Amino acid sequence: MVPIFKCKEAAFLTCQFLSTMVLPTPLTADSTAALFAELTQLRRHFHQHAEVTWQEVQTQATIKAYLLEHAQIPEENIHVCATTGLVVNIYGPTPDDVPVPDGRKCIAFRGDMDALPMTENNPHLSYASVNAGAAHMCGHDGHMTSLVGFAVLMQRARHALPPHSCVRLLFQPAEEGGFGAVKMIEGGALEGVDEIYGYHNAPFPLGMIATKPGAVLAHSCRFEITLKGPGGHGSAPHLTPDPIVAAGHVIVAMQSIVSRSVPAQESAVVSITQVHGGEADNVIPSSVRLSGTLRDFSPAVAAIVHSRMETIVASTAAAYGVTGSITFDDGYPVTSNHAEPAQIVLDLAASVVGPARVTSAGLPAEGSEDFSYYLQKIPGCFYMVGTKEMGEVAAGGCCQNRGLHSDTFDFNDDALPLTVRMFLEIAQHRLGVSLYAKEELNLIR
Repeated sequence: MVPIFKCKEAAFLTCQFLSTMVLPTPLTADSTAALFAELTQLRRHFHQHAEVTWQEVQTQATIKAYLLEHAQIPEENIHVCATTGLVVNIYGPTPDDVPVPDGRKCIAFRGDMDALPMTENNPHLSYASVNAGAAHMCGHDGHMTSLVGFAVLMQRARHALPPHSCVRLLFQPAEEGGFGAVKMIEGGALEGVDEIYGYHNAPFPLGMIATKPGAVLAHSCRFEITLKGPGGHGSAPHLTPDPIVAAGHVIVAMQSIVSRSVPAQESAVVSITQVHGGEADNVIPSSVRLSGTLRDFSPAVAAIVHSRMETIVASTAAAYGVTGSITFDDGYPVTSNHAEPAQIVLDLAASVVGPARVTSAGLPAEGSEDFSYYLQKIPGCFYMVGTKEMGEVAAGGCCQNRGLHSDTFDFNDDALPLTVRMFLEIAQHRLGVSLYAKEELNLIR
């Protein structure tokens, strides 16, 4: 098979993809294997040339070039959105003598594009990131590759779509704290869309799919606490209030919030992750700063925790003769699936991988996602796909780490067929059509 990328990096944005493979109809085992071999090369290119939040310029250009050259999607159906993102429309037939149907007409699928601002530690990978301070340690390289593969197969089957229907692909930048979904929505990405679907890779067994109705991921919120006093000599603590002592009591008191203020049937996580104060061993500092994160699954629980944190900081500071303040920096809201789409994904997953490999165990999880903003606007479902193979262990072992946000993480390319297959199954079901015969779909495993 001819590799996809052979051009020099300096000329990459304008080069043509060398692969000219066109999938036959119907699909065959050979053509399907060739497609996913090419997608693996594409995913590894994304990995090697990782770009962080709001800097996904080359990534955007690569996706567009591939969709034009390989998926053969017309350029007028590919639109820039949120600066470094793309909205891609694949349309069904539009005969003048067929009325626009009632019900679902446009189904959207999302793949996030940005890398994390960190350094990769995978020297054994020939495609390890070459961009300093940028690494795909969350698997977004795999997510957008799944969407590209879906685009290839979807465009080939577009004539089977219902008249006047549309499948919309959202290549979204800035998921890693950049509120990219908000900018995509502001750019019109959801206009005319009836439902939306997306997935995230997860470090549980390869081939398993997890989701549920309702909350699947948490609301996140960062906080910063500042405690201040006049400072003084370390040999005379009786002459000055000590913000370090106050900080210690704040830290301990925070651990009682979830166990004593949050109802037992609810949950939350309060983590103080940074403590900074002092410059010299013989000086009581004038200021101590604490910071961390809050995770919860309910606005009511978040309100309880916020109130308790504010009270603890103010009261503890007063008790130890210092001043205290706390500020909150709200992150993404709860990612909450709509009941019908979630059940449809569960049923489709069971039909593809078998009921024993579909689960809701471990959900909701404490991570957060800006896919939540899409689900606040329209119905949809966010689900997880396992990528961990038997025998794979964390860094230091013999196999590749699939633990998200680790500097030794890498997306498992063997998950790509299942992720593309699920997108196809969802599109078929929600638009009420058969895009490919069952025998063809069964080749995508």
